[in-house]
Amino acid sequence: MDPIAGTLRLPTAADAESVAARLERGELISFASCPFPLPDVDERALLFEQRLDGTEPGHIGLDPRSGRVHGSAPQTEAQADRLRRVLGQAADHMTRWLEGYLPAYAGGAELDDVAFHPEEEATRKLGTLDRNDLLHVDVPSERSQGRRLLRVYVNLHPTDARVWQTSLSFAELLERYGPDIGLMGPAASRWWRPWRQRLLRLMHGGRVPSGPFEDFMARLHDALKLHDAFQERAPKRCWQFKPGAAWVVFTDGAAHAELRGRFVLEFALHVAQHKLAHPELSPWAQFERACGIAKQAHAA
Repeated sequence: MDPIAGTLRLPTAADAESVAARLERGELISFASCPFPLPDVDERALLFEQRLDGTEPGHIGLDPRSGRVHGSAPQTEAQADRLRRVLGQAADHMTRWLEGYLPAYAGGAELDDVAFHPEEEATRKLGTLDRNDLLHVDVPSERSQGRRLLRVYVNLHPTDARVWQTSLSFAELLERYGPDIGLMGPAASRWWRPWRQRLLRLMHGGRVPSGPFEDFMARLHDALKLHDAFQERAPKRCWQFKPGAAWVVFTDGAAHAELRGRFVLEFALHVAQHKLAHPELSPWAQFERACGIAKQAHAA
């Protein structure tokens, strides 16, 4: 029997409501065995053979909107088509499972990216702001439009665990560091903004935050990675996801770090605010409230 083959499991309605609430509060939910079908042995062999082309910071991806595969080293058209089919089929299996597991999100959860991580996280040579082994929150993409960022992961490695850490929730990070980072944004002088936009493009691979919330999340992401005391002394929980394990987490809602492991499938989804069990707990809603309080304090 394949030791990491997935099976399909669905919760009751009450379970699903509880799971959604837990996720939205910043919890990580894990499965010892992946609850949906995974690539078979031959398909995993294809994935394990993949090499990065150097254009992406650590993963090979499938854009579900265009069907384009990016980040993979050059290969024949037939090989690229097969890789596209394997990633696309994995995404279909995950999506069908998620619709049953979290039915409240159905119709409001859009798949944004499918990624495969072929390199060992512990030995990657990256700049500080690109390192995943430092505690951070994920920055919403320009396509998020205020929606939450939900990620589903699977460890495909045949023998080794994927090692993670989780730490403070977004609410705790906002309370502790929001005022220092600047809830209302950096100095608003017009001469500075063009230079700052260029700097953000360099730091974030050409992706520039599209609004005040995205701007704040980008600054929080960077500040946490550069904050030595936070990295060393923040409360941490360590996770070891064994071969075949899966886990689900809103990566915009809790500080996390990916310490060790390779051969991981990752599915990123945007979840609409109106589909959330507790939209008031979303980072966007918390940020908006905090900004309102800051404005009132400033006016007083």
